[in-house]
Amino acid sequence: MQLPIREAYCPGHFGNSYEAMWPREMAAYLAEIRHWGFNRFGDWMTCTDVCNPYATDAYWNLPLEMYSRKKAAFRAAQELGMANDLILTPNHVFLDQLRPDLLATKAPKIFGQLLCPSKPEARTIMLENADRQFRDLAESGVRIDSFTAFAYDYGGCACADCAPWILTWARLVRDIHAVAQRYYPEIEPWLCAWWWTEEEHVLFNDWAAREAPGWAKAIIFHIPYGRTRFADLPVPEGCRRLAFIHIGYGDVPGNGDIYAKHGAVVASQRLSATLDEIATMGAEGFQAYSEGQFDDVNKALVAGLSSGQFDDASAVLRAYSARYFGASPAQAERWASWLAAWGDRAAVDLPAATQEFEALSREATPGWRLEHLRSKLTLERLDREIGPEGEWDARRLALADAFWAEQERLQRDVYRLGPVRHIFAPKFSPPKWYESWRAVSGAAAAQAMPEEA
Repeated sequence: MQLPIREAYCPGHFGNSYEAMWPREMAAYLAEIRHWGFNRFGDWMTCTDVCNPYATDAYWNLPLEMYSRKKAAFRAAQELGMANDLILTPNHVFLDQLRPDLLATKAPKIFGQLLCPSKPEARTIMLENADRQFRDLAESGVRIDSFTAFAYDYGGCACADCAPWILTWARLVRDIHAVAQRYYPEIEPWLCAWWWTEEEHVLFNDWAAREAPGWAKAIIFHIPYGRTRFADLPVPEGCRRLAFIHIGYGDVPGNGDIYAKHGAVVASQRLSATLDEIATMGAEGFQAYSEGQFDDVNKALVAGLSSGQFDDASAVLRAYSARYFGASPAQAERWASWLAAWGDRAAVDLPAATQEFEALSREATPGWRLEHLRSKLTLERLDREIGPEGEWDARRLALADAFWAEQERLQRDVYRLGPVRHIFAPKFSPPKWYESWRAVSGAAAAQAMPEEA
């Protein structure tokens, strides 16, 4: 199999690895994912949690540092021969732009720092933000080949003037494309269908045929959790079909093995099946959505298979083990089996997996990749010992404390993260015992998050 478009979408935000990495560290990591077969890199110049970096008298603050690192990552990717894709959430704005009279109307799946694009002053802010962002990137020596716009997460407005939202958003994105062309005349507009309904696909296709024929160059189809194919819907004429592949969880959704909540994630079965499915559906490639180093094995799997370097997942895992653990061919076979078994953490024979890891790790090359697998074993053991139900006696409370201590070690000592937010908070996709533990421990109240986040 060889798919021509193989993008690693690595948004640096929420305190994740890409936000925490220093420029040389990020460049080295990009070289590794390039090795496995990615040929495009995507990042999001997010507004989340920060004020406008272009309207400050501060010498250097968080948004300026974030944007500086993101620009360095784009330059590093292009030096590696990768194409660059900028992710846009058009009506998501900076904290200091959230005026009460301009706010978007919220509704289910509409959240974040949003303004209403049907209000002229708010729309002006959005277009000015886009202009300043593209100008900054161009002046910083960053080549942008495409941008991918999201209608949701973050995005949306449920007011009557914005209905139907998908068309208000499409017209806004088309205006932003015109802005981007001032600095990147050949830039392609791509549209991610994350959370789109089938009705919205129909509305968008009709609008594109009527008002913007040939404009959209790619639709990136949403693949819901636990599935291996996207909805087989038509796209506008001249538009590529791509897939948005979530690589941040294992083979099985809903068991908490996501976003490093139980360490490294491995999805050899799911990703193999997904690539086969989207190829048969005529997809020209994908954006692999990543939230950090914890999905490192999945990066190797999705890029190694789709680039045609490897025939199957086992071959990728053997090569991964040889490259990072110094494994011999015989050891690599054992590592490949060990890694693949973690696709469903609940089905792992933990005593056998622990014994095998101890044997293999004694001769393995040290490093963070080895350590986050070791942490996975520890977290799994503690989670099973705590159990989903039971009285919170001293022993069980001590086990929970050990679980959080191991989580802290993983995030701080292995991934070297600082403050984390949003999906990395303990409240998001927590262990089954979390609510009852919180009730007796006095932990902060739980916060609801969208199931598809």
